[in-house]
Amino acid sequence: MFYSTPSGLAVGILLAILFPAGAGWVSWLGDIFLSLFKVLILPLILVSLFAAIAGGADLARLGRRTLGFYLLTSTFAAGIGTLLGFLFSRTIAPGLLDLTPSADPTAALADGFSLALLIENLVPSNLFASLAEGNILHIVLLALFAALASRGLETTQRQWLVTGADALNALLMRMLSVLLQIAPVGIAALVYASLAAIDWSNVLALRPFLWAVLSAALAHAAIFLPALLAFGTGRQPWRFFLQVRAALATALATASSAATYPVSKQVLERRVRLSPRTTSFSLPLGATLNMDGSALYQSILLIFMAQLAGAEVSLWQALLIVLLTMASSAGTAGIPGGGIAMMAFMLDLLGLPQTYLALYLVVDRFFDYPITALNVWGDLIVAALVDQQPDSTSSTDTSPQDGRRPY
Repeated sequence: MFYSTPSGLAVGILLAILFPAGAGWVSWLGDIFLSLFKVLILPLILVSLFAAIAGGADLARLGRRTLGFYLLTSTFAAGIGTLLGFLFSRTIAPGLLDLTPSADPTAALADGFSLALLIENLVPSNLFASLAEGNILHIVLLALFAALASRGLETTQRQWLVTGADALNALLMRMLSVLLQIAPVGIAALVYASLAAIDWSNVLALRPFLWAVLSAALAHAAIFLPALLAFGTGRQPWRFFLQVRAALATALATASSAATYPVSKQVLERRVRLSPRTTSFSLPLGATLNMDGSALYQSILLIFMAQLAGAEVSLWQALLIVLLTMASSAGTAGIPGGGIAMMAFMLDLLGLPQTYLALYLVVDRFFDYPITALNVWGDLIVAALVDQQPDSTSSTDTSPQDGRRPY
């Protein structure tokens, strides 16, 4: 069923092109599919991450490797985005676009962005509220806390907990396998409804911006990340892409790194043969902290906003853009509407008018899908890089497969 997932993506695109008016009749299929996926996400993250850390994974070394690679890829993404933003933004004249919003673009900011709000949303206070809100960052923190606390228990008690978590993880992965049987239909419906609802006239009016994002995304996804994979693991990037294409197709269809997590975990473990310990640790962190595509896209967007305002961006401001876009996804991971809140914060630092949030709202709906796929592509490659380390394998993994590391 991994092979048929991208076919659902192709069918959805074709239907949106040929019969856009019919999207409303099948959108409910995509909604059901996505809802079923979301049911599995948080329990799977909770039990798999707990089992990996409580089972004896070296958290310090695994964490250093994972965070180090995420920092490297995000830095390159923000840097290449800023550079190409400068090159392509020169082709847009100030005042070319009508940025008068049809509604107040700051309406989603609520109380605005502040350190107090950041801390409040990053630190969990109620497990059931975090589960109900779908807050992945809270679940990751709670799973890490519980796993580290379990290491202080008696060996027998801890083993019972780890065995139970492993059993629940196996059940959830089995449920995911059943759900993937209908993945082509669900993905086709999601893509069909999403593409049919996009206002293409607004998107195509920003052709230089489109070219800038496309060029930066290709440089990052087709050159930098594959080169990092090849040199860091010895794997063939094209073969790796074919092995994980189901996860990338799911990311394109759902525009959600979180919704893609179960598929990413399954393809990495079953097709790429990575250690479950690696995927259980690196993928949840990637879904909350690693946003290569978002850093790339937001840095380009800020450069274009500055050009439209007729403002010159200095070298120091360019460096500030790189740093801010790297931090924005991680800093707002637990904040509802965090993307627009951080964008307003960055506009204020650069001295740009808040009305330019309208441009963000115009393009974000379209770019959310490919940018999410780029985020997931970075997560998958980092997981493969981290898995090369001796501490990332399970103590029970003993049989080699296809000349690669043990499963």
